[in-house]
Amino acid sequence: MIVNRLPGELELIDQVEHGRVAGILAEAWGNTRFTAPSPVPAVSLAAAKHDEGWRAIDGALLFDELEKRPLHFLDIDVESHIPLYRAGVERVSMLDAYAGLLVGMHWSGIYRGRWQRPGAGSRLARTEETRRLQSEVVRAEEERWIGVREQVWTEQEPRAVFETRLWHHFELLQVWDLLSLFLCVVPDQPSPLEPVVPWGPQLSGIDHRSETVRLPTIGRTPGGERLDLVARVVGEGRISLDPFPFAAPVTVEVEVQVLPDRGWTQAEAIDHLRRGSRRTKRWQVVPPVA
Repeated sequence: MIVNRLPGELELIDQVEHGRVAGILAEAWGNTRFTAPSPVPAVSLAAAKHDEGWRAIDGALLFDELEKRPLHFLDIDVESHIPLYRAGVERVSMLDAYAGLLVGMHWSGIYRGRWQRPGAGSRLARTEETRRLQSEVVRAEEERWIGVREQVWTEQEPRAVFETRLWHHFELLQVWDLLSLFLCVVPDQPSPLEPVVPWGPQLSGIDHRSETVRLPTIGRTPGGERLDLVARVVGEGRISLDPFPFAAPVTVEVEVQVLPDRGWTQAEAIDHLRRGSRRTKRWQVVPPVA
């Protein structure tokens, strides 16, 4: 559950809803400057289902007893995170092996700083024991990848080309993940042009302001020129992305549950949400303003 605090209320976005938005971005990706992912169905499935393991957990409404509100997704303990994500990887793998491979890379990447540099860790690891548990997951996943890679690599391309494309798709998944999270929580207010700040660390909290953010570096093509994407709110319901990786503006809707920002018990919060306080955020992702 993504928790976003506004004046007087909490917005709650299910992880699978955030994943659905990431899938829309994946399906739209590609233009004359940015290569569309291939195979599109498998990569889009991975984007849409990358947080599939959260489905049952969000339905049960994990709760932060200290804060007296639903638990924000980055506050979950590692011991709970591992089995839920493992279940999600298994479910996606049953649908498509390549998509399951990407989701497994994403899961292990959460514990390794999104595979950006050697030795990177996870903000979820708060003790030596949790770091050990995460390392066990990473080793097991890397061993699982060996067989899956052999299964999905075909005669159509050399292994080096396949591996380059696979890691490119992983990096695309990170961009779609973080852009979707930006769409979920950024206030609908124009962002200042400066400063441009890295997007991601802000998600450890639940209070957000409109700011211009830099998404992870991504290649225009597998193994090609690498670029930083900059996102900012440019007007009501409009977010620009520079450089623009889509063929046309992309419209997305985010379904949000709303809870007044006061102290709750878990039972009270569940009862309130069952009575259906919801709204829809609508965004159009557009090219940069000239």
